[in-house]
Amino acid sequence: MLITKLEEQAINQALSGNWKIAVDLNLQILKQNSKDIDALCRLAKAYAELNKKQLVLKTYKKILRLDHFNRIAKKNLAKFSNKGFSKKKKNEVSKVEPCLFLEEPGKTKIVSLIKLGIPKILISLDTNSLVKLIPRKHSISVYDKNHRYLGKLPDDISSRLIKLIRSGNQYNAVIKSVNEKNISIFIKETKRSKINNSIPSFPLSKNQYYSFIPATVVKREPIEAIEKPEE
Repeated sequence: MLITKLEEQAINQALSGNWKIAVDLNLQILKQNSKDIDALCRLAKAYAELNKKQLVLKTYKKILRLDHFNRIAKKNLAKFSNKGFSKKKKNEVSKVEPCLFLEEPGKTKIVSLIKLGIPKILISLDTNSLVKLIPRKHSISVYDKNHRYLGKLPDDISSRLIKLIRSGNQYNAVIKSVNEKNISIFIKETKRSKINNSIPSFPLSKNQYYSFIPATVVKREPIEAIEKPEE
């Protein structure tokens, strides 16, 4: 299904941290289709960022009436019912740079973690949250902003990124999806050192990597084959 102009605007406003505008846009979408689950999820997230607890709970309850098995709604309804909201300074918003989520061949990859942390921690996490990649001797561990262990990168990816990080590359990562049994993160190369100038962080395969943003939001250009780098 093609994304509409309103949906594109709602996504972009959320990525920029403009939560009040995001609320208005998603409400406009819901006037056209009151059962749009994606719009309701975006609306609940925007309400949460604006500390509107009752509207958050009301929205997640509506999602569950429409989709009884929606994991995001179940998790967040329990979270906000029990813990409420952390206080924010006036005009403070959560903002993630939109460029972090755009697909760039050779520079981005969605990765499912292994050797996961405890389920109690995993179910407390939110998508879009920044995570830290901590290189060890033979692996890369992943931690949240509160320094809680979430899991590790698969051995082949760890081995490759450790070499690249040690020679000057830098990376950012955010949570793409999470539940008590699985967590996937979106990794983006943010700096490539001169010594690694011709080496892609993530060599391309037949299945190209997906953008965190729906495909139609970002204009795609044909991807040229990249010569396999020397190991």
